[in-house]
Amino acid sequence: MSAIDNYRAALQRLIEGKPQNVPKGSAINKDTVALEAGRKRGSIKKSRADNAPLIAEIEAAAAAHQDAAKPSASEDAQKQKARKQVAQEQLGALKADYELALQKIVSLVQENYLLKQQISELTADELRGNKVVPLGDPHWKLRVPD
Repeated sequence: MSAIDNYRAALQRLIEGKPQNVPKGSAINKDTVALEAGRKRGSIKKSRADNAPLIAEIEAAAAAHQDAAKPSASEDAQKQKARKQVAQEQLGALKADYELALQKIVSLVQENYLLKQQISELTADELRGNKVVPLGDPHWKLRVPD
């Protein structure tokens, strides 16, 4: 197999998207074709007369590959709309989580207030000399300020 045949086989693998020596999705140009063929970068030169048809094939494949890779405006709009919808759903879920967290915080603040009131009543009883701690639910004495 000649060098030109190796280059053409490498070009075909790049067009099909099944390269063996370069990363998948690499741009199609003279250097990637040379690397895919197992040669050094820059080994395909315009100065060589036998490379002219090969260079024309590579440029045509590169142009076709670029045209095929560009999505249409309607596809871009659909993708953008789908991304926006997903983002809005995530935003709704985050807002719900935020509201739940706020409710928990308010509940904890209220409980903290009640416990501080209870502590202050118990310490006031100790200062007066009353060391008897009432049993049962002491919340009937406490009032929450409005």
